[in-house]
Amino acid sequence: MKRSILLMFLLGSVFVVFSQMTLSSGSQVILASGSQLVVKNIDNTSGAITNDGDIYIKGDITNNSGDLFDSDSDGTVTLNGSSPQEITGSSTTHFYGTLDVNNFNDVSLTSTTSGSDQQIQGLLTFTNGNLILNGFNLTIGTTDPTGTGSEKYIITNGDGMLKRTIASSDVIFPVGNSGYNPITINNMGTSDLYGVKVVDNEPSGASNSHMVDRSWVVTESTSGNSNLTITSQWNSNEEGADFDNTNCAVMLTTNAGSSYSWEAFGAASGFDPFTRSGSGFTSVGTFAIGDDYADAIIVDIKAFLAGAYNSTTGKMDNTLNTQGLIPTTDPYSGTTTFSSIPANAVDWIKIELRDKNDNTSILYSFVRFIDEDGQVIEEDATDLTLPGVQRDSYYIAMLHRNHCAVISSSTVNLDSSPVLDFTSSQASAWQNGSITTNAAMKEIASGIFALWDGDSNGDGQISYNGVSNDRIAILNKVGATTPDNTVADTYSQEDVNFDGDVNYNGTDNDRNTIINNVGATTPGNTITQHLPE
Repeated sequence: MKRSILLMFLLGSVFVVFSQMTLSSGSQVILASGSQLVVKNIDNTSGAITNDGDIYIKGDITNNSGDLFDSDSDGTVTLNGSSPQEITGSSTTHFYGTLDVNNFNDVSLTSTTSGSDQQIQGLLTFTNGNLILNGFNLTIGTTDPTGTGSEKYIITNGDGMLKRTIASSDVIFPVGNSGYNPITINNMGTSDLYGVKVVDNEPSGASNSHMVDRSWVVTESTSGNSNLTITSQWNSNEEGADFDNTNCAVMLTTNAGSSYSWEAFGAASGFDPFTRSGSGFTSVGTFAIGDDYADAIIVDIKAFLAGAYNSTTGKMDNTLNTQGLIPTTDPYSGTTTFSSIPANAVDWIKIELRDKNDNTSILYSFVRFIDEDGQVIEEDATDLTLPGVQRDSYYIAMLHRNHCAVISSSTVNLDSSPVLDFTSSQASAWQNGSITTNAAMKEIASGIFALWDGDSNGDGQISYNGVSNDRIAILNKVGATTPDNTVADTYSQEDVNFDGDVNYNGTDNDRNTIINNVGATTPGNTITQHLPE
């Protein structure tokens, strides 16, 4: 049965509507202080309620026309049904006074695709149960919700976000998804309206066991001029298996976890739940928590490739690059692709991090670029950056497609401004005592060292004669019956002098590199790389 309320004044009394209260055109309910109204459903098509008392709703609120509650209302609306309840309808309901969630079965901002965002202008309190946003936003005022906790919070299970205005004071967002993961934000920048939702996993591009399995998506109404301090909360059962909460940090990504900006590392506060704060964020995106394993480490590594070295300039030539021959996909595993090649890149290089207790054990490997000065660089020409690496000491090996590989003679501590320079000392490279024909590196000028050039078949040795020698590899490239041919403008392993051509005979031929290394009078000699295996 439906009741159409045209004009009702309730003064100091209890009024019970056991079915649906329908407010049609011109309907108005005025509830004075001390009065109580108990109703199953409220269905508003064009009415209004002024509430200075207490309204108890056992069912749903459906608002299809304007503000349901008058802005002068300062009473309490309690949603205390015994089954799931909804706030729905095509219009936003502005709740003034206090809205109390008191339903063990939860209250939802509509569970269907049709509905509206909602606003709470006064106080939101939780007595029992959660408030589920689904696909709709909830904007609340300047007063923090009360009564929140692990069983009483705002569930951001879809696209809907909790929105609040933040200025220079701490503002809590009591949100979570399958668990309670509130976030507190302080903004020392320009006041703005921020939205927050919790996702039950770390950003997709950064999934690893050294992170908390939660992320906080934060938006702002007006882009820019933020200066945020973020404090995120999580529970122990949400930590990755290898996550270290004694040395973790808040991080921000704007590209689904491909890269991050980090704040200071340190121990989490509290104990189950834990919190960690980070300050100085000037933009928004997806915030997450990771330990220092997830933080990329900048490593300063330098080496020369003898085949590209120019003794006149004291640098390496980047001829392959200027001729547009270097591919955007690496020549080693073929699994790393960049959109462009740095302008000063000479070639791709492979870096291996090996166990500090066993230099034959490869723990991590990366492919990047090496520039004219011998510096190992990223796509943007900055120093090598290693993501997802445990901060520890490692032997570092450098491998190239047609040079003999080298490995550091001692470990490098990645937790202390790591630097490794193979160019200035033969002693920087590990020397295999069983190899007596050659040192680990080639001295290309007095006191300057480089990786041995001429390994045109990539077998870790440089030989002019004998089985599977490098000279034959060059001859086969140009044609065994046409040794005067030139394979021009090529990115080829047989181009050991890095001029972009493969030549067996003639000026600047690649064969001479090999004979010069093994010795013109000792063509049967072999150069062997010093790499523990």
